[in-house]
Amino acid sequence: MVLTTQGVKNITCPDGKVQIKRSDGNNLFLLVKKGGSKLWRLRFRHAGKYQEMALGKYPSISLSEARKLAEEARASLIHGINPMDERRERKRTKTTSKDKLFGTIALKWWEQQKDSWSEDHAARIKRWLLVDSKYISNLHIEDIDAGHITELMLAIEAAGALKKAPNILAVINRVFGYALAHRLTRSNPAQGLPLGDILKPLPKVKHRAAIVKADELAQLIKDIDTTQSGNYCTVEALKLIPRVFLRPIEIRNLKWEYIDFDDLLIRIPAAEMKRDREHLIPMSKQVAQHLREVKAVTGYSKLVFPNQRDSSKPMSKNVLTNRLRDLGYPADVMSAHGFRSTASTILHEKGWDHDVIEVQLAHLTGTATSRAYNRSMYLTERKRLMQEWANYLDELSDMD
Repeated sequence: MVLTTQGVKNITCPDGKVQIKRSDGNNLFLLVKKGGSKLWRLRFRHAGKYQEMALGKYPSISLSEARKLAEEARASLIHGINPMDERRERKRTKTTSKDKLFGTIALKWWEQQKDSWSEDHAARIKRWLLVDSKYISNLHIEDIDAGHITELMLAIEAAGALKKAPNILAVINRVFGYALAHRLTRSNPAQGLPLGDILKPLPKVKHRAAIVKADELAQLIKDIDTTQSGNYCTVEALKLIPRVFLRPIEIRNLKWEYIDFDDLLIRIPAAEMKRDREHLIPMSKQVAQHLREVKAVTGYSKLVFPNQRDSSKPMSKNVLTNRLRDLGYPADVMSAHGFRSTASTILHEKGWDHDVIEVQLAHLTGTATSRAYNRSMYLTERKRLMQEWANYLDELSDMD
């Protein structure tokens, strides 16, 4: 008679007996001991000899799990494999091969790739692998399935870091690609995982407030350029951002090594850009002069605008927005990110080519092939655009 879930739960060893056996059929049985222990056992015959295999202890191993383990053992027997030998080998491999843990393999992949990234981006990837993905870091890579990765993605969502989930999944996918290439695993459960069906949709992008009228922009630029109260780096960063079309995070993380005063270019590596593509920003004469003056003050740091308390770190996240508020521009009037929309709107009105503007804003344009092979797309036109835009802002600032 087969066992039931409730029967397994209720069964006890009668007084006067040391242990009893209760069969579930097909040689799977439960060994119930006097002390209350309940142990799953499978009796089988291999190479002409009967053997007994321990499948685990109830309730850690449920009835359904015991049946599954027994079925897997029988499948091995059909192929002439002793399931006990197979399990011992599997345990030996796992305990002696730490190099097959996901975290170990991920670090090997990271070590191989890190020189192609900026220092900050390499640290970010490492954190994604060892901190954000700690749920799978200590798992044997061949034991990880789509369910484990799904649970990891849901945990990231629950932690309020939904935006990171696609990036972390992409990195995990690359680690599995590395493991496949080195024959450390036979499958990639991260490939093709339908993230859109697992997680909630990302919130719709909110359009940042931006000033687009010439007279209002003129007053804004005057306020930014002439009001000196506040932290030096914050004041100077807010002067720069309207003139280079960069995002606030790109301004905050701007490094002196990116600034080429000889060629009048700012070269931001792919790892620092939203689209993971190197971006070139032609410097107008005004921007170049401004940055030379800033370097005389902050050149001691690798960052153009270092944190006031720790020069190895960038300015804090909201300083540019807070300065706009101090200047009298509330959130529904102007945002630090809004300078990009301001430039795009006015330059389109002035008749500048749409693609030239989009490339300067680091938006995707053209075919994938053209983007990959032409990093300096429209560079001549963009140099002229950036100089004329700087001149235009100077004219606005000089307006009475």
